[in-house]
Amino acid sequence: MKKLCALLWRGIDALARAVIKLIGKVSPKLGGLCESLWNNTELVSYLFVGVATTLVNYVVYYIATRMLGMTTVPGTWTAWVAAVAFGYVANKAFVFKTHCDSALALAREAAGFFAMRLISLGMETVLMLLLVDVLHFNDLAMKLLVNILVIIANYIFSKLFIFKKK
Repeated sequence: MKKLCALLWRGIDALARAVIKLIGKVSPKLGGLCESLWNNTELVSYLFVGVATTLVNYVVYYIATRMLGMTTVPGTWTAWVAAVAFGYVANKAFVFKTHCDSALALAREAAGFFAMRLISLGMETVLMLLLVDVLHFNDLAMKLLVNILVIIANYIFSKLFIFKKK
């Protein structure tokens, strides 16, 4: 599995660097900015995990609301539980790469992660209620928009408060 992941990552890296090179030909300044962002592997990894977590959130929300008949808030909360569980494991393993010396340290880290995600759940719930139930925008479109805002907030929470390098 590690070899497959490494091979996949090399392919993605080569493709991204080719695109960045093309951008650099059009605009050297923008190309340089893209290259420095791409070389920030923690940020790049977080974006990949963020996209995957958003996909989990979106798919579970779709299943909850379209197949199970849940309304906006219960569907949002169900999707949140699945996405946060996935996000904790993925962020710990692939983005911040932290190691806990004891079960207690792991429990503290996980509890902190879930607690900070409760803040983003509140943000997501309020925005979904406002945009979907009050303003009557399309729930699937708003789910995607709100998740982009949540990814940004969660990166800040994770970086500053949860996965601190010791």
